[in-house]
Amino acid sequence: MKRLRGLLVPAIVFVVLAGLAAHGTNAATGDPVHYMVAARSVAFDRDLDLTNDYGDPGNILQPEPGQHAVPGRNGELRPVHDVGMPILLAPAFGIAYRLAEWTQSWPESFRKRTKLSPFIALRQFVSLIMIALTAWAAALFLKAGRKLAGDDRRLTWCALAWALSPPILTHGYVFFTEVPSAIVALLCYLRRDDVSGPRWRWHGMLLGALTGLLVLLHVRNVGLVLAFVGLTIWRVRREPRRLAGYAAGLGLMAVLKIFQNYAFWGTFVTTPHEQFGQWPGLLPALGEAALRGGAMLFDGAHGLLLSAPIYLLAPAAFVMLFRRSRPVAVELGLLCAAYLLFVMLPVTNIHGWHGGWAPAARFLVPISPFLALPVALFVTAGQARWLAGVIVAVQVLISQYVWAHPMWSWSGDAEPSAWLVRLVGESAASRIPIWPIVRPFDASSWMALAAGATIVLCVTWMLLREPRSLKT
Repeated sequence: MKRLRGLLVPAIVFVVLAGLAAHGTNAATGDPVHYMVAARSVAFDRDLDLTNDYGDPGNILQPEPGQHAVPGRNGELRPVHDVGMPILLAPAFGIAYRLAEWTQSWPESFRKRTKLSPFIALRQFVSLIMIALTAWAAALFLKAGRKLAGDDRRLTWCALAWALSPPILTHGYVFFTEVPSAIVALLCYLRRDDVSGPRWRWHGMLLGALTGLLVLLHVRNVGLVLAFVGLTIWRVRREPRRLAGYAAGLGLMAVLKIFQNYAFWGTFVTTPHEQFGQWPGLLPALGEAALRGGAMLFDGAHGLLLSAPIYLLAPAAFVMLFRRSRPVAVELGLLCAAYLLFVMLPVTNIHGWHGGWAPAARFLVPISPFLALPVALFVTAGQARWLAGVIVAVQVLISQYVWAHPMWSWSGDAEPSAWLVRLVGESAASRIPIWPIVRPFDASSWMALAAGATIVLCVTWMLLREPRSLKT
């Protein structure tokens, strides 16, 4: 039964997300289409000079480079986005691209009736690649949950709830780096004891390479990398020689990143897209970080909790986990805090906190497994059942609505949440503010953050107030 449930979770996730992708989506707009251009260049040209890719009239993808690709060190057009995902997925993308070209030979009557163009076909095939990866992420989440809570049947439902709720549901079919980052982070977490095992040299090297891969996928993951490095050093502090293999794998990834930066831009660390911001002073930096952190949770367009109220269970779950297994709670908390620190500080993240044109909580996807794992333990312990049941029921309704209307889960820089506007009706939404947009940071933004924090505190208190919820 254990193996059956392990196969059932990814199978259900794949089928459900494939059904979502069958609707109209925005999966090939914004950043994803430019990641696709880079993957096309790797797949067919074996390089990352995008000059001929953007200028090729036969290219199925026809975006303007804009600020997504700029001339580099030798005048070649280079992608400003990180290239780890396009390189890793180039073989699969190449197959999807050829299949999309093949659809042009299908009967014209069929293509007109189904409104199937090569571009739409490519979008769908690439979505299937990302859905397969998301199904794998769900299987890894289930495996991590079993290490935390044992082989409990309810973990199957927890894994499904995590994968089939925003932000995984809304990002799991899109050619973004966030879901691959979550997969690599889960692999690093599951293999974190490799440096202490009997084959610590080779397994440690693999773990180090996986850790460094997080930065190649996206430099925003640097906080996760530092957290994993710190946890690894602590784990072998009494036998530092075991760090040799880990350091070799991590160093290899660092060298590749530095080499790529120098080859593209003539710099070692920074790029046109990845630069340090100016230090505004301690108090302004802390204020900006606090506002960004609050907005990531409570913003009316890109906040996590409006579309994923199931994460309201996370604070109480972390408290319970800390009381039961302090080392595990510290590990998960450190991974989340280290990642968020580099996202929230304006000096390390000049691009803001919400990811622009994207579904809500894009930047929280890489750490969503570590936010949700304590929730899985909380749910499997059967605590505060009535309130947790209400929250889960609300989440199911929201997830079903977003699944049926995936295009409405996307919002721009200062647009209200489209799915929420459609849910209450556009005429009503124009008269009654649904929830403030935390941009710019004005009085209404502070009120929204204060109201959201109050709700979280009240829910946490209600979940923990029963003495039974503290029993082991």
